[in-house]
Amino acid sequence: MNDNPLISVIIPSYNRARFIERALNSVCAQTYKNLEVIVVDDGSSDDTEERVSAMARMDSRISYVRHFVNRGAQAARNTGVHKAKGVYIALLDSDNEWLPSKIEKQIEVFHNGNHAIGTVYTGFIRKYADGHIGYEQKPCFRGEIIKDALSDWVADTSTLLIKKKVLLAAGVFDERIRAFQEWDLCIRLSMHGEFDYVNERLVIYHLHKYETVSKGVNSADAYMDLVNIHYDDIIRIAGKITLVKHFKIAGNTYMLIPAPQDARNCFKKALKIRPFDCNLLFLYIAAKVGGNFYKAAMSFDYYYSAIFYRKG
Repeated sequence: MNDNPLISVIIPSYNRARFIERALNSVCAQTYKNLEVIVVDDGSSDDTEERVSAMARMDSRISYVRHFVNRGAQAARNTGVHKAKGVYIALLDSDNEWLPSKIEKQIEVFHNGNHAIGTVYTGFIRKYADGHIGYEQKPCFRGEIIKDALSDWVADTSTLLIKKKVLLAAGVFDERIRAFQEWDLCIRLSMHGEFDYVNERLVIYHLHKYETVSKGVNSADAYMDLVNIHYDDIIRIAGKITLVKHFKIAGNTYMLIPAPQDARNCFKKALKIRPFDCNLLFLYIAAKVGGNFYKAAMSFDYYYSAIFYRKG
């Protein structure tokens, strides 16, 4: 294996001029230096091009590609993948940043691990504009994680380093996905190689008020889109109990919107699989009644699920 393979860093951006320099600086500051950086401007109307071009004049590793119409982050990432020359693909959202040792530590895992590893990821922290740390995500899945990926969210897109051949085999990015794109990607990557991780939080996920790719998307609908896309594999590999869990999550999310009829439909689908599950019936009835009764059902469900899903 080449000890110093070229890594292609792909940064999709849409009207993120206020953040793009921070993202690029975090890539240029990596202790691992054999990088190319492809910024794919997805039809921005701000001064993204000017800012990226100015940085490219200072660092020849940076290149700029433009979509003349907005096609979405998945399409922008695909454009970057197809232009990439690297052996590995790294992904960074334009409003996030990496800590300096991220890529170097991920490459070490690839070099020291087995040849079946296709993806290495890290933990991340969520940071508010005032500097407050809101949440820290610790990686927990490694090896053959297909069942885990079909059951649970795995990693943020900006934490991933992927063998390009594995990403191409997985089918790159599904441009139909409206949200949870990182979950969908990890499911498909898990079917073409093993996962490993660096047990450190090496990505800063910045929380801000500005437009994001998924803003305005009904998260419950998007969640069910993803479940339906992977429905057969969920049943075949992860089992019906996992499908019940997904219906419950979607149902509870619909109640937050609120969209009680959609919530009841989800709970009804779960009841068809587990018709004698009293807790599911309680949630279904609570979705009809609403208000404090539903809140009480959710409180009970929290403790019930912790036992039920661990036992399988």
